[in-house]
This record gives sequence, C-alpha cells and structure tokens, in this order.
Amino acid sequence: MQYVQGFILVLLLFTLASCSSSDAQLEKMASQLNEAVNRCVIDVRDKTSKYETSENCRSLGRIARQYIEAGGLKQSAPCRADRIAEGARARAWMALAVSKSGDRQINIW
Repeated sequence: MQYVQGFILVLLLFTLASCSSSDAQLEKMASQLNEAVNRCVIDVRDKTSKYETSENCRSLGRIARQYIEAGGLKQSAPCRADRIAEGARARAWMALAVSKSGDRQINIW
C-alpha cells in the first residue's frame, strides 16, 4: 500500500514539475490574446467600428500566430492556456458576426 501511495506521490510531483515555464508563457500569451479580443469586441459592439478597420481586431491574427507558434492549440498544449485561447477565438467570431450583421445585440445563446 505504501508503495502505491509513494508511486502516486512521485507521479504527482512529476506532473507538477512538468508544468514548466513554457506552460506559464503559453498561458500568458493566451491571456494577451484574450485581452486583445476583448478590446476588439468593444470596438465592434460598443464603438461600432468594423472588424476590418479596428486596429485591435486586425492585431488578432498576429497574436494568434505567435500563440500557435509557441505551441498553443496543439494536443500537447496546456489545457488552461488553450481554454483561454478557445474562449478568445469564440468571442473574436462573435465580433466578426456583429461587424458583418450590424446587429450589436447578436447572441448565439
């Protein structure tokens, strides 16, 4: 029994150790993408800018590419970072839909 508990403890420590600084960096990049999307949504929904003319929206491609190049949105990416990035992607699509439709109240839920 102690062997099993020790083995589980070693696995837990290994898992915690595997949360490297690259995981933290990916999470930071995902948060930056999330913040940029929030500014994009505000531009389109609240300031009535078009997606194509908003500097915040146009910057999303560059930020997303950096995130992907750093290892995001891949099978090996940390779950938390990818959840943040996927949420940002969904809101970016919402901003584009609002921009194209002109309906600031558009909502899929």
